[in-house]
Amino acid sequence: MRVIALVMLMAGWCLCMQGCNVVAGVTYVLAPDPSEDAVFTLPDRSTVVFVDDRRNVMHPARLRNVVGDAATTMLLEEDVLATMVAPRDAARYVASKDRHGQAVSMAAIGEAVGAEIVIYVEMKAFGLSSDGRTPDPQAACEVRIIDAVSRTRLFPVVDSETGDQPGHLLIVGLRKVDPSRTSDARSARKLAEELATELGDAVAELFFKHNVGRLGENLDRR
Repeated sequence: MRVIALVMLMAGWCLCMQGCNVVAGVTYVLAPDPSEDAVFTLPDRSTVVFVDDRRNVMHPARLRNVVGDAATTMLLEEDVLATMVAPRDAARYVASKDRHGQAVSMAAIGEAVGAEIVIYVEMKAFGLSSDGRTPDPQAACEVRIIDAVSRTRLFPVVDSETGDQPGHLLIVGLRKVDPSRTSDARSARKLAEELATELGDAVAELFFKHNVGRLGENLDRR
């Protein structure tokens, strides 16, 4: 009888432990993904994304359009903004002025393309490898929001005491990249486009609450 009682007790304990494991698994699946709040709420006015790469850190230059288009698409798809101007319109306008050596203000860009708000993305770094061999795609930019009508900066707020005007620093990287993706020009171009798209998405996500994904996702944002 003692043996039978012990067997039954062990069986019950095993069932209990299995049940606990199932519950733990279900809890993980049902738990919401970690999320981040918007760093700034964009006014719902006509807006354009302008990617400034005067340091020429992005190659080829068309990657600027990839960043701008990705940010614009996401902001529209997430219903953050109702009206947005094509980033290429702003890029073409600035390019026409640069040929004549004229400095262009964000207010002038907005006025030229019919946008009241300019999301100004200033490129700081963009590369696929830090040592020229090992894939390590990283991109960095500073983001500012400019009111083209009042000619003021909305975000980040200028420090009234120091007068400092740094933009919001955004760093994006891709992890676990297959080494073969930098072995030839075609693969490298596709990887660069992927990094540029990720950067554009990250710019847009600054302005609405979004999921940041579970551990192991193949990207890095700071």
